[in-house]
Amino acid sequence: MQRPKLQQLDEWRYIRNVYSMVHLMKSSTFPLLVLLATASMICNATPPPVQSTSSEVEILAVWHDTMPDNSLNNDRIVLAFHNGEFDAFDRGQPLPPFLRNWIPSDFLPADAFIENFFQNYPDAELGLIWNPKPNGLGHIIGTPPWKALVTLDPEKHRFLSYVFRLYPANDAFVANEDPFEIELFDSEGKFKGPLYIDVFGNQTVDAGLCRNDEAVLTRLDVGLWDEQTCDPENGVVMPHPGLNGSWRNPDGSPQRVLGGTGHFHHDNPALNPHYDAQRADFSRPGYKIGRLLITRRWSSGYTSGSYYSPERAGEGFNIELVEPEPGQPHTRILVYWYTFKPDGSGEQVWLAGMGEMDADGGIASDVEMYVTTGGEFASTGNPDLVDRQRWGTIRIGFGDCGHGRVFYQPDDPDWPSGDYFINRLSPQIEGLGWPCALPDEARLILPED
Repeated sequence: MQRPKLQQLDEWRYIRNVYSMVHLMKSSTFPLLVLLATASMICNATPPPVQSTSSEVEILAVWHDTMPDNSLNNDRIVLAFHNGEFDAFDRGQPLPPFLRNWIPSDFLPADAFIENFFQNYPDAELGLIWNPKPNGLGHIIGTPPWKALVTLDPEKHRFLSYVFRLYPANDAFVANEDPFEIELFDSEGKFKGPLYIDVFGNQTVDAGLCRNDEAVLTRLDVGLWDEQTCDPENGVVMPHPGLNGSWRNPDGSPQRVLGGTGHFHHDNPALNPHYDAQRADFSRPGYKIGRLLITRRWSSGYTSGSYYSPERAGEGFNIELVEPEPGQPHTRILVYWYTFKPDGSGEQVWLAGMGEMDADGGIASDVEMYVTTGGEFASTGNPDLVDRQRWGTIRIGFGDCGHGRVFYQPDDPDWPSGDYFINRLSPQIEGLGWPCALPDEARLILPED
């Protein structure tokens, strides 16, 4: 596919960012601005650097399966990160040799597939999401949602393509046809996410490798690891006509999957999946296969905010996740803790500190906290007047987008140590809460439902 011209929107983005900052300043209270400015001074934190093409970016890809029970299966999702060289297919044309070789085997064996991928696309990067849909045959790894963590070079991996098989069907697969459709980084290397891609049944295509006679089907007649034989087709990729008896192909026969006898006969009857005639019909309007979420490894948009414990109302935290240090892989966390002295005086204490999210999943961090003395109100001399003193350390972690836990260890023995749970107080920024959605919340509810 010919590479399209990429528009430059730098001037518009600059105007938008300036407007957003002015709007924030007008809508915020003066004490909050003073507090944030003071906290930044406490940490002696410089503005986070703009991510550029000179630094790699850790990307988290998460798949939410949205197909109903007793429907279809997909066992692995191939994610190709590239600069346009990975073109999954063009309608009316044969499959590229690479996919023609690997789609029939569902990209197995994995080691050979991975090696062959990099032989064909040496500058690309590969991500694999295994077993994205739990199924009755016991092929389940981990707990939903299933994820892939990939380190990308913005200069080489600006675009994303996804490919996966859909079962049971002779040679149905799903992929984005345009290799430039999903842009992860702009021309300057800035990440454009977080973003999500909803994948619908009407995107399903026929690989042109097998006649759609439903004679021998994986997950119906043969198991996942057994060979699915078929009569050859014309070798041309076309929109899939739908399973026999489907909304798109009502007169197709024999109706083996959607005909009410769609069971895979396993030795253990409890593991026999059933294919419901309506739920397994991917050609129905609005049929949603899944949602692919693409974020930074630990994206700030849906975690940053104000947190507190209802049992300790009157004190709390502001938490902000910011860019990694140049050349470092881990997101930084900026923490402000508004509390009081433990002597019962009621005297306020503002603590602040910055740390890095852990390497083990990026959900927790050890942060050195500091308190200040000296300084004058709104004084340009504060950088010289303020004395920063270490208070101690906290370990802060997040169980999900709205809850966390703080462990605190002061250096001063007169201050107690301990821990408690915190809940999000401020709402998530509108438009950035969707990465926190549970799989069920990603489902499409149609009017007739």
